[in-house]
Amino acid sequence: MQPEQLSKYYPELYHIAWGGSWPSIKENGLLSTKDLLSLYGKSEDKIRTLTQTRRADWVTIDCPGRPSAVIRDQKPLTDEGLRRSLPDTVEPWQWYDLINSMVFFWPTKARLKTMISARAYQEVRHDVLVVDTKKLIQLEKPNIRLSRMNSGCTKPFPHKREMGLFKSFKDYPFDSRLKKYGQKSAVAEVCVLDRVDRIQEAVIDRIHGLSDDILSKVGV
Repeated sequence: MQPEQLSKYYPELYHIAWGGSWPSIKENGLLSTKDLLSLYGKSEDKIRTLTQTRRADWVTIDCPGRPSAVIRDQKPLTDEGLRRSLPDTVEPWQWYDLINSMVFFWPTKARLKTMISARAYQEVRHDVLVVDTKKLIQLEKPNIRLSRMNSGCTKPFPHKREMGLFKSFKDYPFDSRLKKYGQKSAVAEVCVLDRVDRIQEAVIDRIHGLSDDILSKVGV
């Protein structure tokens, strides 16, 4: 895949952040779960617990001098589902560790809607960041990875996956997927390794509110 194809077919990307977190994101960048826990001074044991095991509910973390931050749950994932979908040589903790080391963006409004409309999140306030794809590529091209599937879900069916799921531009088979699945499903996730330090330069809109309010403003 060429970077220009990503910005052509998906000119805007969508990141769902916890409601009220935008000031902290502007100051510190958009961080993976691992990097956020490190920023908040958590111990290595605590980081392993929160990034290598399933989070059944959201987790609030605190740090002196910083506002409270919330780490989202992983309700759509299960250990059983991961064991069924991963190769025999890969354990669920390795998958949790992998996805907690990246920042995720949805490439379509439809995928944003699916996530934000889930029953568990309908009464939660969000900050949805609308990101200019071209600018994100300028900022983070070497660190961008692409996924053919929702990597954080094993329900209702645990689709097969592998540790090499997340591909760089040069390794992602976009043309064949576009021909077979169309624009809607050619790319399922856009990810950035570790963090996006200068995310405020790529954000073109920030929408705060409940899911219905956000979807109305996004135009879904």
